[in-house]
Amino acid sequence: MREYGQIQCAFWQSADAQEWTDAGKLLAAYLMTGPHSNGIGCYRCPDGYVMADLGWSLERVSEGFAELSRNGFAYRFDGVVFLPGFLRWNKVANANVAAARMSEFDGLPKGEAKARVAGAILRNIKHLSNDHRTVLQTVSETVSGTVTQTETNPNQPREKPNKPSCAAPAEPAPADDLLPAEPPVISFLLNDGSEFGLSQQQLDEFQQLYPAIDVLQQAKALKAWCIANSKNRKTRSGALKFVNGWLSRAQNQAPRAAAPAQPQRGAASLPRLQA
Repeated sequence: MREYGQIQCAFWQSADAQEWTDAGKLLAAYLMTGPHSNGIGCYRCPDGYVMADLGWSLERVSEGFAELSRNGFAYRFDGVVFLPGFLRWNKVANANVAAARMSEFDGLPKGEAKARVAGAILRNIKHLSNDHRTVLQTVSETVSGTVTQTETNPNQPREKPNKPSCAAPAEPAPADDLLPAEPPVISFLLNDGSEFGLSQQQLDEFQQLYPAIDVLQQAKALKAWCIANSKNRKTRSGALKFVNGWLSRAQNQAPRAAAPAQPQRGAASLPRLQA
């Protein structure tokens, strides 16, 4: 079990989340950070887990998953939940973390959810060995075009013939609104192995606030510091404060431009030489 999970601040201002019910928002937060979650956003999550942890009835659990499924945020297949955008929101920093994610993948039961997360890993994790890529490619190709979600719990309400299905599409639509609209220009490592990115707009704003320094170059120095000082990396909640403190110190230490020399007042003028 993970010690903690994370939710990006942009989640709460996203167009999708603002349209959800309070129950939908709570379930989404639970799926991203709950005690049964893992580092790939795909894990066993039968109804009983949610009922026990949130104190919900079976009907409320079913309604919550139906709401998130309609919005493309989460799908369940035979009791295994899959979050299509999880690995885009939780970047893998290096090959060691990628190997750990593959161990979690190997532990998943065979089925639709495992095939879908295999494709998500291929799209979002760069630090994979060739052997891992081969395995993922093989598993991802087993995904079907459209699959109706099923649950192992016999008490789970079945779909009625005339009721719209909550089937997952062949390629679930990503919830792009849950991510910052502008991609990061540079990022640095956090204490959980993920990365925190700075957009061009943020760099430009910092450059206006700290004109005596090259903000992008300072961001590169900060990135290098995080690589070399793994024990002192910051949390996601403290990342921007860390950036601002770094830039503020650099601004204070920057050399000041020399003031132009001012003529001395009251100085006697030298007489002109006559030919």
